[in-house]
Amino acid sequence: MSNKRTVPFEGLRAAGKRWQRNNRRRFHRLLARLLGTPEARRRPLAPDTRRILVVRLNKRLGNILFLTPMLRSLAATLPEARIDVLIQTPAQAKLLQSLPGIGRIWIQENRLLSMVRTLRAIRAQRYDLTIDPTGNSTSNRLGMVLIPARQRMGFARSDQWLPLTHAAGKSKSRHQALQAVELLTNAVSQPPVTTFDTLAVFPDAADQQAADDHWQAALGERPPGAPVIGFFSRATGRKMLPRHWWQAWILEVRRAVPEAILLEILPGADAEPVIPEIAHVAIKPLTELAALMSRLDQFVAADSGPMHLAAASGTSVIGLFRATLPSDYAPLGQDCETVAGDELTPAHVAQRLAERTARRRQTNPRVSRL
Repeated sequence: MSNKRTVPFEGLRAAGKRWQRNNRRRFHRLLARLLGTPEARRRPLAPDTRRILVVRLNKRLGNILFLTPMLRSLAATLPEARIDVLIQTPAQAKLLQSLPGIGRIWIQENRLLSMVRTLRAIRAQRYDLTIDPTGNSTSNRLGMVLIPARQRMGFARSDQWLPLTHAAGKSKSRHQALQAVELLTNAVSQPPVTTFDTLAVFPDAADQQAADDHWQAALGERPPGAPVIGFFSRATGRKMLPRHWWQAWILEVRRAVPEAILLEILPGADAEPVIPEIAHVAIKPLTELAALMSRLDQFVAADSGPMHLAAASGTSVIGLFRATLPSDYAPLGQDCETVAGDELTPAHVAQRLAERTARRRQTNPRVSRL
């Protein structure tokens, strides 16, 4: 009986959400026609553009790392500018702070009084330019509309209700990180934009020392020349591969690359390893984790924040895509690749690791990032 009552209720709730979404879209399109920016506007930046604020109100680690190519492009294009960023999660601040040209990382807190104080402090900066790096975030748009600036940059859309001085049309790339770089090149006619197309973070000396300590505690002295392959077995929702997949993959890696040392990255100290006897580590500070990841020879993970963090650290990554598209979320870094569809088997991924390990031995391409 309970199931019979639940089905129509769930159907009504879904219909109500669709009605709300459709009405919200209609309202946004009306505002766009009256006040907003439905068409692209490519213009020069004001010559005295020195204070820039990027608004990215999202808590996902991957989405924050997707900012790094655009932030590096901004810093290279406007070397005298100070680039501030508004985000939601304090733990991610140091990742962005490590980039060149970055000034202050503002944190939007959930408490109303703190939010008001932060907004007042941001408004007092009198920014020359504010940027919404995505085309579909209502939170970003609300943040932009509350912060005065001489220039506003974002994507032109039929539902873009923000009045923008600089607006890019539809991006060629589906990847959010590359779309943000295209925003600069398609919305700014002068000065010429210097671009980066990979994720990047730059842990400091203290992070490197902490990573050394974690490395020694987890692995001790590894045999000379033995590759260390890191992996992260978790992800959100349908993106996560089942535990038995990873157990089968470990067996395949031991056959395909018998000399390899495996190191599992855990999401927390209380998380259970896939196989307890395999070396594992849980590191909370993200810059320390990035510093440790940079020491790995290769890294394997499903589409997740740690996958993108490994790519940003300069490590060679194999990204496993079960429920999302590589065109949208591929790891952007040196020597990164993706596996999806029928090839997403433990044996195939282990074989790819073996081939990459052999190739790296021949070429020894531990090339430093720009």
